[in-house]
Amino acid sequence: MNNYIDEKIIPIKVSNTDESQQSLEEGYYISGRLETFSKEKYFEGLISAYVPDSFINMPDEVKEIKYPTNFRPDIIKTNLLGDIDLSFSLLTNVEKIDVEVMAVDFMNLLRKSHKGIKLGNLNYLSKEGFIEMRYFDFTLMGVDERLYHLIAMGEVNEKVLQVTFNCRENDIYQWKRAVMDIFGSIEYRGR
Repeated sequence: MNNYIDEKIIPIKVSNTDESQQSLEEGYYISGRLETFSKEKYFEGLISAYVPDSFINMPDEVKEIKYPTNFRPDIIKTNLLGDIDLSFSLLTNVEKIDVEVMAVDFMNLLRKSHKGIKLGNLNYLSKEGFIEMRYFDFTLMGVDERLYHLIAMGEVNEKVLQVTFNCRENDIYQWKRAVMDIFGSIEYRGR
């Protein structure tokens, strides 16, 4: 029998759920299903961040294909289809460049190197007790469709944490609120 109760219940819950009730702790209805999140620690416990429970560590052989340069992110979480990624990198900042300057330079590099890029503005995320982040988004043409990228950068003990979320352009409308909450609740635990 292929008549699953969840297939009937989830659309009803989605339509009856107040968006303000959705949170990283309670979950978000994304693409018709409840996406839950757990806090994970990275970089030897220095950083903690929420990650979708349905995401896995991207296998090394997939990383080499999807991120072919040596500058691939340190940690890449992905959904089972491999079309939505959340990554974390801890960058050394020997020259002690301000994070905002670094983000603006990155945006300028993207503008110069990618024709047809749709680049958003630089914004700030600041919540007491969490890493202050500078973030921007952009859309680029992939192999056969437009890909959306949301990048956040924050200073962490003289290093820079870079967090990137990417998906198909059409999927961001389902994910953006949850991703912004992830970016706004990253903690530095090395105090």
